[in-house]
Amino acid sequence: MARRKSRKTTRRSPKTFNLGNLAESALIANAVTQGFFNADLGTFLFDTQGGEAGKGVSITGMSRITIREIFAGVTGQGDGYGTTAMITTSQMGGGTKSQIVGNTFTNQVKANLKENGATMVGSLILIPAGFRVFNKLTRKPRSVANKALKMSGLPLKV
Repeated sequence: MARRKSRKTTRRSPKTFNLGNLAESALIANAVTQGFFNADLGTFLFDTQGGEAGKGVSITGMSRITIREIFAGVTGQGDGYGTTAMITTSQMGGGTKSQIVGNTFTNQVKANLKENGATMVGSLILIPAGFRVFNKLTRKPRSVANKALKMSGLPLKV
C-alpha cells in the first residue's frame, strides 16, 4: 500500500530586527568610511558639497570623499572625485596667487588610509569585541526587554 502524504506545519518565529546588530554595523561602517574616505558615515552618505575645491570647502577638507562624488565620477554626471580645481588666493601686499589643487581618487584613498588606517583597523577589532563583552554582561536585562517587546508585538530585539 502506498504511503499517505502527511502535511507538516512548520512553525516559524516572527522575524525580528536586532537593534544591537544595527548599532554594531553602523559603528563598523563609520570606521571604514573614516579610514578610506576621511568622512564619518553621515557625511559620507548625506553631504551635498563633498570635498570639492571652490565650493566653500577648505583645501584641508579636500581629503574627504563622499558617495555623491563617487557616483558622479562613475556615471560621468558632473565633477566626480579626482577632478582638479583652480583656487585663487590673495597675497599679502596685494595681488593673487592661483594654484591647481586636487588628487586622483586612488591616491587620495591611499593618503587617507595612511592617515587613518591604524585607527580604522583598531576600531574594526575592538568594536565587535566590545559588543560581545557588552552582550554577555547585559544578558539578563536584555532578555527581559526582549520579552516585553515580544509581548507588545513589536518585531524588535535588543
